[in-house]
Amino acid sequence: MSDYLSQDEIDSLLSGLSGDGEAAEGGSSDERYKALTPVFELFCKQASSVLGTAVAKTVDVTPETCAKADFAAAKEKLGADLISLTLSLEAGVEGDMYLLIDKKSAAVLADLMMMGTGAAPYSEECKDAISELFNQVMGAFSTAFGADIGESVSAGNVSVSDFDIANPPFDQDSADMGFAKLTVEGGMVNSAVALLIPNAFGDEIVEKKSPKPAASPMDMGIGISQSEMDELTTMASSSFSGGGGGSYASSPYVPPPPPPRTSTYDGPKENIDLLLDVELDINIELGKSELSIKRVLELAPGSIVELDKMAGEPVDLIVNNKVVAKGEVVVVDENFGIRIVSLVSPADRIKSLK
Repeated sequence: MSDYLSQDEIDSLLSGLSGDGEAAEGGSSDERYKALTPVFELFCKQASSVLGTAVAKTVDVTPETCAKADFAAAKEKLGADLISLTLSLEAGVEGDMYLLIDKKSAAVLADLMMMGTGAAPYSEECKDAISELFNQVMGAFSTAFGADIGESVSAGNVSVSDFDIANPPFDQDSADMGFAKLTVEGGMVNSAVALLIPNAFGDEIVEKKSPKPAASPMDMGIGISQSEMDELTTMASSSFSGGGGGSYASSPYVPPPPPPRTSTYDGPKENIDLLLDVELDINIELGKSELSIKRVLELAPGSIVELDKMAGEPVDLIVNNKVVAKGEVVVVDENFGIRIVSLVSPADRIKSLK
């Protein structure tokens, strides 16, 4: 075996250290959807859970495909009578997504949330109910997505508007689109929805989801330094110059030890598990009333006190003096309880503090 490096071996070594190989470039489209698809699937999973709880029926949002936006395909799957829900993330990851859903399906979800039968037609009043529904969805999604990428992510308020698929607000080449199947128990809904992800927002998601490249030996101070590479090149060149016939013993290069590792993690160190056993006071408020001292003193068995709630109106579930949910009174094994019918949105919680 020769003690010298051949020219081919030197060329291969130089090429490998230069970092210009084609392997680092291709496959961007496949890699993009490998990153976007799990995020779309996570959104569908959270939507299924939250919507099912809010409307008290089994709701399935089943992801199908995630690819380049195609409005012709969207029109074929969803129809033309659509609304668009602007779904925003405001911290950790910033940007807007757009959920396209047909008005009939939106009306069913809105009516069920308002404790109806799901038969009410679509109207402008549906927008508030749908907005509240997907505020809850985005709250759950932002929490799950933040845990996935190891950062704190928060959602903004959802806005609803009509969507003209024949004249979309942006070019389909500037967005990706995920299709999902939406079904509600009892065949009340059996339709499709589409999630539009603009390229700029998609790029940020891909960056967050893509694994961070490992530091190369050169970056870590391990391997062949430039001066050593120059010496190696000079040494190999002289051995092939045809002169002197000098002989060099083959000796493996022993890299210096790596620098000691130091932690660079600066994220939050709190563990929510530490708080799970903390007990909270939970009260159910049927209603309130204001009475004068004289009226209170006149109370006797059989007296009626009128509350500020209408008959059939949901009661409030209060945690530490803050309303967090609304529900309807039920009887469970001869005990009173409530069945949660809706969660209070962050905006409503803030209003309750004023």
